[in-house]
Amino acid sequence: MYYTLEGAMQDSAAAKSKASQAAGRIRILEANLAKMLMINEALWEILRDKQGLTDEDLNQKLYEIDMRDGVLDGKNQRSVSECPSCHRKVSPRHPACIYCGQIINDSVFQIK
Repeated sequence: MYYTLEGAMQDSAAAKSKASQAAGRIRILEANLAKMLMINEALWEILRDKQGLTDEDLNQKLYEIDMRDGVLDGKNQRSVSECPSCHRKVSPRHPACIYCGQIINDSVFQIK
């Protein structure tokens, strides 16, 4: 494929624009994440103080949740699994079996 200087400059400008847009979206995501972390910290402190829980209680629950997928990695995300109904492999991206419709994961905490 042959490019002209003008075509290359247009491609460069388009790439620069897309990179700038992506950087803006990343800044928004980072701000939202920081706010969510602060909200979670506040909610934990309210629960801890009102219910007499300890940081060890929180750490034990985090460990329990982390290990639900069988891997201690700071995540609780389902891997490829077998449908309990038709026994076919189901991607973690799908909350239901694409073959038979069996609900695989109805967790509201699943990352898509």
